[in-house]
Amino acid sequence: MITNFKRYSHIKWHRIVAILLLTFVQNLYGQQYKSISGFVKNEKGEPMVAATVLIKDTNKSTSTDQRGVFTLQYELSGSPGILSVTFAGYKPVELRIGDQSFFNIEMLPVTEGLEEVVVIGYGTEKKVNLTGAVSSVSERDIENRPITQASQALAGLATGVTVSQGAGRPGNDGASIRVRGIGTFSGAGNDPLVLIDGLAASINDIDPNNIKSISVLKDAASASIYGTRAANGVILVETKKGSSGRLKVNYNNTLGVQKVTELPDFMRSVNYAELFNEANVNMGRALSYTDEEIEKFRSGIDSDNYPDVPHLKNLLTSGSGFQTNHNLGFSGGSDKSTYLFSLGYLNQDGIVAKNNYQRYNFMLNFTGDILDNLKLNVNINGNTATTKEPKHFDGDMMHMIGFAVRQGPIYAGRKSDGTYGYQDNYSPEAWMASESFINRANKFFLGGAELAWEIVPGLTWSGKAGYNYSNYTDNSFTSDFVFDENKKVGPNNLNVSSGDNSLITLQSLLTLDKRFGTHTLNLLGGYSEERNRSDWMSAFRDNFPSNLLHELNAGAASNMQSSGSGAEWALRSFFGRAKYNIDDRYLFEANARYDGTSRFPAAGRWGFFPSISGAWRISEEQFFKENIRGIDNLKIRASWGKLGNQNIGNYPYQNVLSLGYGYPIGDVLAPGARLVNLANDGITWETTTVTDVGLDMSILNGKLDFVIDYFDKYTDDILYNLTVSSVLGLTPSEVNAAAVRNRGFEFMAQYNTQIGKVGMSISPNFSYTHNRIEKLTGGLQQDIGKGLFVGSSIGAIYGYRADGLFINDDDIAKYPGQPYSTEPGFVRYADISGPDGVPDGIVDPTYDREIIGNTAPRYSYGATVNLDYKGFDFSILLHGLAGFYRQMGAYQAFAFYNGGQIQKWQADNRWSPENPDPNAEYIKLTSLNMGSGTIMTSTFWNRNASFIRLKNLQFGYSFPEELTRKMNVSKLRVFFSGQNLFSVNSFYKGWDPEMNQGTGDNTPFYPITAVYTLGLNINF
Repeated sequence: MITNFKRYSHIKWHRIVAILLLTFVQNLYGQQYKSISGFVKNEKGEPMVAATVLIKDTNKSTSTDQRGVFTLQYELSGSPGILSVTFAGYKPVELRIGDQSFFNIEMLPVTEGLEEVVVIGYGTEKKVNLTGAVSSVSERDIENRPITQASQALAGLATGVTVSQGAGRPGNDGASIRVRGIGTFSGAGNDPLVLIDGLAASINDIDPNNIKSISVLKDAASASIYGTRAANGVILVETKKGSSGRLKVNYNNTLGVQKVTELPDFMRSVNYAELFNEANVNMGRALSYTDEEIEKFRSGIDSDNYPDVPHLKNLLTSGSGFQTNHNLGFSGGSDKSTYLFSLGYLNQDGIVAKNNYQRYNFMLNFTGDILDNLKLNVNINGNTATTKEPKHFDGDMMHMIGFAVRQGPIYAGRKSDGTYGYQDNYSPEAWMASESFINRANKFFLGGAELAWEIVPGLTWSGKAGYNYSNYTDNSFTSDFVFDENKKVGPNNLNVSSGDNSLITLQSLLTLDKRFGTHTLNLLGGYSEERNRSDWMSAFRDNFPSNLLHELNAGAASNMQSSGSGAEWALRSFFGRAKYNIDDRYLFEANARYDGTSRFPAAGRWGFFPSISGAWRISEEQFFKENIRGIDNLKIRASWGKLGNQNIGNYPYQNVLSLGYGYPIGDVLAPGARLVNLANDGITWETTTVTDVGLDMSILNGKLDFVIDYFDKYTDDILYNLTVSSVLGLTPSEVNAAAVRNRGFEFMAQYNTQIGKVGMSISPNFSYTHNRIEKLTGGLQQDIGKGLFVGSSIGAIYGYRADGLFINDDDIAKYPGQPYSTEPGFVRYADISGPDGVPDGIVDPTYDREIIGNTAPRYSYGATVNLDYKGFDFSILLHGLAGFYRQMGAYQAFAFYNGGQIQKWQADNRWSPENPDPNAEYIKLTSLNMGSGTIMTSTFWNRNASFIRLKNLQFGYSFPEELTRKMNVSKLRVFFSGQNLFSVNSFYKGWDPEMNQGTGDNTPFYPITAVYTLGLNINF
C-alpha cells in the first residue's frame, strides 16, 4: 500500500516539507509530539474524500479533505501506534506507524475479493464461508433509482427471487416477492418473513434511501433459525450506519414524472358506431346507428350528442404524475460512538387527478461504547403517510379506471350545459367533478435497542428489545351527484375505519467465537418472544346535509352502523447455531429452532426446525493450488433442513362465536352470536423441507464470479378446506392435507474489469422454478372449483383446447358438438376425450377440458451493466419473467362486452363473413357477456405473458474534485434515471403483462407507470 511519491504530483509537497520540519523541531527541543500525514485513494487511484483516520486507543482522529489528504498530530506514548482508516463500503486499513510520517493508502471495496461480508440470521458471515444459499443486494445496486417502495428494489438483482410490480398506484405501488416459487395455496400465504435490523416488519416500511444491504435467505440452512415463519424465505434488511470522523451531510434529491407504460388503443366514436352496427348484423338485429348519425360522429359538429371522448386516456392523463423525493442525512462520530440521522420526504402525484401520496420518514441509528466491553446499538425508524384518491359511486379509484375501460367514446364527458354523459351510474368525468373522495392516513414506528456485553474475549451476551407499531385511518365519502335532469345518484354517505397493530419483540443471544490453530468454532444460543395485538373499528352514516360535511355526527342517525374487533397472537422460541471451520477449507453448520405458537392447541403447539449444511473450499487444498491455475476460489456446498409456516389465522383450533347475528324474540330483533366455522383441534403448521446443492467459483483474479444452485423445496401439511354437505350447517375448518413441490436451479455471474480508463461491471442472473401440486386430501386428483390439479402448478389455467374459429354452418355441422350454441366466427373447442378415454364426437366440460397453461412464472432473469469513465457513469438494469400465461377478461379482452368498447387490434384482426379466416386473432363481432360460450376459458384467449423490461437506466456525472473543493463540498453528482422505460412482450396489445388484472365483470386496476427523473447528490 506504500507507493512512490512521483505518482501523486498533485499533492502540495511544500506542506509535507513543512510537516517534516515541524517534526524535526519538535524532536530537537524534546517535545513529545509527532505529526503524520498521508494520501488515501480508492482502487481506481481517486482521492477518498471524508475517509475517517484515527490512531487506535487514542482520541486522535480526523478525516481526509477534498484531495484525500489527512494530517494528524498526537502525543508520543512510547509505542509505535496503529493507524486505522475506514470508509463506508470499503475494507478498513490498519498500519503500524513506526518511524513513518507519510502514508500512501489504497482502500478496496468490500464487495471485491473474498472478504465480502453478508448479513445472515442473527449475525454476519464472509461470503466465501457461507454454507447456505444467500442472495445479497448492496446499496450501490439500488441507490438513485426512482423507487418509492423498497419491495421494488430486488427486481432483476437476486436469483431465486420473483418480483412482480402489479400497479403504479401512488402509495400502493409495491411489488410482490416470492422466494423460490409458490409453496402453498392456503391462507397461510407465500410472503417471505422480512426483518429490518432484526425486527419483523414490512419491507415497504423502510425508505429505500436508508437501505445499506438486503440479504435473501433462500434455503433451510440459512433460514431455519427463524423456524415457523421461514417457509417462504427470509429477507434481512440492514439500514445504513454512521462512521467515525467529522460530521458528514448527505443530500439526495430526485424530481420526475410518471407515464403509463402501456395504453390500449380504442376505436374512435365513428368507427365504434360502424362496428357496433356490424355486430348487430352478425346477431340478426336492427342497426343501432343510421348513416346520418355516423356522419355526425365523424364531423364532431354536435359533441354533446355525438361525442368522441377517449375516457380512459383522459382519466389516466388527468393528473400531473409529478413526484419528488428528498433525503437528508447526518452522520459522524468518534472511535467510541457513531451516529446517523436521516430525514426523508416523498411527494407523488398520480396520473389520475386528485390522487396524491405524501410520506415523511426519519431514521436514527446509534452505536456507542458504554464500556470497553459493553456496547449499545439503537435503531429507530418511523414514517407518516397520507393518501388522497378520487372515488365513484360504489368503488375506489381502481374501479373507476376499470369502468373507464368500458365506457365507449359515444358517451359524452362534460357537456356544454354543465351536465354529464354517463353509462348506467358511471362517468369518470362526473365522478372526478364530484366531492367524493378517499383519504387515508398511516403512521409507522419501528424501534430497537440492543446491549452487547463481551464477558470475556470471544464470549458475548446481547439483549434486544423491539417495538413495531402502526395505525391507519380511512375516510371514504360518496357525495350526492346530479348527472343531468334524468339521473341523480345518492344519498351521500361516509365510511370511517381505523385500527392499529403492535408487535413487541424480546430477544437474548449468547455467542462464542473461538479459534484454535486452524480450527474456528462459533456457537450461538438464543431466546426470543413476540407478542402481537391488532384492533380495528368501522362506522357508517348517510344522508349528510351537505357534501362539504365529512364528520360522522353530521350524518343521519337512522341508518348508522358500526363494527369492530381485535386479535392477538404470541410466539416463543429457543434457537441455536453451531459453525465449525477447519483451515477455511471444510465448513460445517447446524441450526435448530424450537417454536411455540398461540395459533395451535397445547398438544401440538411446539415445533422443531433443524438444518445442517456443509461446504468444501477445494481451491484451498494444496493439490489444487499446486496443479490448478486461474481459479481463485472454488467451493461446493450442500444443505438440508425444515422450515415452517404458522400464518394460518389466530384461532383456527377454537370454536369462535361470531357476533352480529340477530334473533327475533317476539317482535324485537335481539343481538346474538352463532358458531360459523367448525374448529379443528388437530391443526398444525405447514412444513417445508429444502435440499440445496451449490457451487461458487471465482476466476481471473477475482474479476469473474459464478454462483450456481439446485434446490428441491417440498411443502407438506398444506391447509385445505374439505368439501362437505350443506346439511352440516357449518363451514368446516381447514385440515393439513396437501403438498406442493418446487424444484429448480439458479445461476448468477459477475464480471468486473478496467479497460483503460473505463470501469465496467456486468452481472446477469437466471432462475428456473418448476412448481407442482403433489397431493390433495383424500386422494383427490383435482379440485376444479379451487383450480387445483395434482401434477400441475398452482395457478394452472384449466379450459378447452381451441381449434381456430368456425368458418360457416357446414363447418359447424361436421365438427364435434360444442358445449354452447355455436355460430360461424366463434371459437371451436377440440374433442380430446370421452367416457372411454377417446374422442366421442361431443365436447363437454367433463372430458374435454385440460391444463392449458400456468400463471406462475417459471423463469426469472435480470442483468445489470455499469460503466464509468472520467466522472461519467452509466448503468442499466434489465428484469424479466417468463414461462407463464395469462388471460384477461371483460372490458379489457372482449369487444362490446356488456356495452363496452372495442380496441383497434380487435377490429383489425376480427373474423368476418368477408374474411372467414379460421385462424383470425379475434372472433366475430357480437355483444358479449359472462355467459357467452365463445369466451369460455380456452387456449384461444391464452396469451404468453413473458416479458423483459428495461427496469432502470441511469446516466450521471460527478464533478471533478478541483471544482467541488472550491464549493466546499466533497461530492457533487447530477444524473438522469428512468424506471420501467419499456418492455418487450407478446401480450394483449396495449396492456402490460406484469400488471395485476382480473378476468371477471368487475376488473379494477391501476396501470404500471414509467418514471423519468432528474437527480442530485451532494455530500458535505
